[in-house]
Amino acid sequence: MGSTGVGKSSLFNAIAGAPLSESGLIRPTTRHPVALVHPDDAPAGGEGPLAGFARHEIDLETDPDVPPGVMVIDAPDFDSVEQANRVLAVELLERADLVIFVTTVTRYADQVPWDILARVRQREVPLLAVINRMPADQSDEAAVMADYRGLIERGEIDRQGAFGDLEVLSVPEGAIDPDTDGLRRDAVAPILDGIERLRRHDEERKSIARRSLHGALAGLPEAVESIAAEVEEEQEEAASLRNSLESNYAAASRGLSTEIERGTFLRTEVLRQWLDFVNAGPLARYLSEGVGRAAAAIRNLFRPSPVPPAPPVREAAFADLVTSVVHHADTAASRTATTWAETRHGAMALAEKAALWGASPELAPRLEEELAEWMEEVGDEIQSIGADRKRRAQVASIGVNVLGTSAILAVFVSTGGLTGAELGIGAATALLNQKLLEAIFGEGNVSAFVDRARARLDGILGAEFETEQRRFLDALGPLAEESDLASQLRRTAHAAARLDAE
Repeated sequence: MGSTGVGKSSLFNAIAGAPLSESGLIRPTTRHPVALVHPDDAPAGGEGPLAGFARHEIDLETDPDVPPGVMVIDAPDFDSVEQANRVLAVELLERADLVIFVTTVTRYADQVPWDILARVRQREVPLLAVINRMPADQSDEAAVMADYRGLIERGEIDRQGAFGDLEVLSVPEGAIDPDTDGLRRDAVAPILDGIERLRRHDEERKSIARRSLHGALAGLPEAVESIAAEVEEEQEEAASLRNSLESNYAAASRGLSTEIERGTFLRTEVLRQWLDFVNAGPLARYLSEGVGRAAAAIRNLFRPSPVPPAPPVREAAFADLVTSVVHHADTAASRTATTWAETRHGAMALAEKAALWGASPELAPRLEEELAEWMEEVGDEIQSIGADRKRRAQVASIGVNVLGTSAILAVFVSTGGLTGAELGIGAATALLNQKLLEAIFGEGNVSAFVDRARARLDGILGAEFETEQRRFLDALGPLAEESDLASQLRRTAHAAARLDAE
């Protein structure tokens, strides 16, 4: 392992005795990790040390001249400009039983390598440091070695393992074998000897593997804690995002409900047109003379009456309602997006779906279809209520469309909360609708009927607002759901550490 351009591939080729891993000046130098094994040790069926890696992620090289029992991997540069390379290097570190860390005279104090070596310390993985391109001057070499040993001591890096008392190997500048595109084998002889010793001594090799496993398990709680803390931070932010989302849409729903209760979303001309119609012709006579009188019913058959404006009034009322719903959904979306944009994960979600800044384009046409279905249900219930012989003629003479429109407006408007100019026309419309329906169906039936119709409408609007909210949650991804992942991570890490200790 090591930074880009320090000579990892050159050391790997020296161990392999062949130019298997590309070296050079292009960065990153190691684009693909290369694993070298004896043919008998080649992993098969997705098992072994490389289990979980895709075939294209690691180049596997087999050589019968390589000592069996050991796999040597030339890892990608962990300070690579390519994120995937850095991730892969760290993942390989998590599987390593021993690490040969390669650096140079000019790079050994860089911060990034020491961040990686901190994980080596956590895992208690045996380490050999190789300082490549050491100057020929012995005093310079001694100064570099002393300084590097001091860094290792302060970093509490464990150096015991397969290479005996060897802590740091110095490789002189220019120790290159052009035939292998690697370091000269005599310059790295202690490493070759250590690998050969591991090959010959099965118990020593297993001891290193057991020690590495023990260190990995013992270091799990410390390693996982930082991850768990990040998960908790993400979850706190996600909870805040969900709360703002729910709060904004709940406020929009309350505002819309108030508008429906008061009928304030309806245009005055819509109410006036219906009021003029109900106040004129046979409907007014029904209300004044009583629908049960046969004479009144007969006279109404011959008296001219205005054409019922039920369809255009209903369409206008629905259009007003749709406009109001879209307005409230738009406001809720805008407020939510403004809040989310100030957070990391919220901004990421908005970047993926810019349409979240407003109501979805599908809201209006979707709601129009649902209101048309709702209107049909209202008409069906009116016909059901008026199915008995006594009311059938009355419903037929007035018309289901007229009664249905009257019922829909009764759902949309009441005298509660109306003030000023709205009180006059709104209250008058509400009163006449109520009287008309009660004259046909009776007071108790009308009240229950209007309540049922309003409940169905509330269900439609509530489902639409939930659909609008779901867009934000979908963009948020897994963070949209509450999770105890941080606690699970901690419990699992501590359980594994306890199991190893036992």
